[in-house]
Amino acid sequence: MAKTLKAFGWFFLAIDTVGLAFMVQWALMASSRDGEIAYAVVFLLFALALVGVGGTALACSAKRGSVLGLWCSTLFLGIPPLIVAAIRISNSI
Repeated sequence: MAKTLKAFGWFFLAIDTVGLAFMVQWALMASSRDGEIAYAVVFLLFALALVGVGGTALACSAKRGSVLGLWCSTLFLGIPPLIVAAIRISNSI
């Protein structure tokens, strides 16, 4: 169980890190029209906090072998990609 949770946690951390890279790109390329820069910076800071907190919790839980910590960090890191996938699917219908 712990190995599966650890694998899913690292997988979701990788997805969130790729999302962070897209947020950096968006913040750098955003135009000043309609306050897009403000939206990009807010989402960039949110993504940075998500990856920082979730990654730290995952690393500490994996080091200590805490199943509850692994479960919580995996849940924390897994919710944003699922929300993005749900929004993407609902927009394409």
